Amino acid sequence: MKSIMVINSKGGSGKTTIAVNLAAYCAQKGHETTLVDLDPQESSSQWLNERPISKAKIVGSKSFSKTLKKGKNRIVIYDVPAAVHGSRLNNYIKKANLVVVPVMPSPIDMKAAKDFIQSVRAMGPVIRNKIKVGLVANRCRAYTNIFSELDSYLLKEKGIKYITAFRDNTNYIKSARSGLGIFEMGEAATAQDREEWKPLIRWLGL
Repeated sequence: MKSIMVINSKGGSGKTTIAVNLAAYCAQKGHETTLVDLDPQESSSQWLNERPISKAKIVGSKSFSKTLKKGKNRIVIYDVPAAVHGSRLNNYIKKANLVVVPVMPSPIDMKAAKDFIQSVRAMGPVIRNKIKVGLVANRCRAYTNIFSELDSYLLKEKGIKYITAFRDNTNYIKSARSGLGIFEMGEAATAQDREEWKPLIRWLGL
C-alpha cells in the first residue's frame, strides 16, 4: 500500500487541489484509491461529491481508522487540515510513507513553510528515511520576483526534494467545480499542467 499525505501547517497553500488531482490520477490508472478528507472544511469531500459516476471510482473517507486495509494496488491520499503542530503533526506524519508539502509564493507562506519544514525534518521517521518528503511550489506565476524567491528558497532546502512548480491558472478552478482531475480534462487545454505534474508523479512512483 502506498500512503501519500499532502500537508502544510499554513492554510490556503493548495493542499486540497493537489490531493484531489493525485486521487483522480491514481484512480484513472487503475489503482484502488481512497481520498481521506481530514480537513473540517471538507473541500475534498465536496469535490468527490461532484465527481461524475462515469469516471474511475475514488473511495471517500473522513478518518484514519477506515483506511487501514492494505493491498499492493491500494493508494491512500490524505488531505490534512492547516494548523497541525507538535504531537498531532507527528501522529499524522507516521501514517504516510510519502509526504508532499505545497508552498505558495508569498513572504508569509515562505516563512511559515520554513518553520514547518524544520519541524518535519526533525522527526524520527524522516531522519531515518522511512518517510520521504518533497516540496511543491503551488499557484505560481512565472517570471515574477516572488516566484524567483520561492524557487531559490526551495532549491536550497537540504535533504528535502524540491519536485516541481504548478502554475496559477483557471484549469484548477474547473477541476474543483467538476470533480475531475487535470489528467481527465481536455489534453490541449491542460498540456502545460500535465507536464508540470509529471515530476511529482515520478517522484511518488505512480
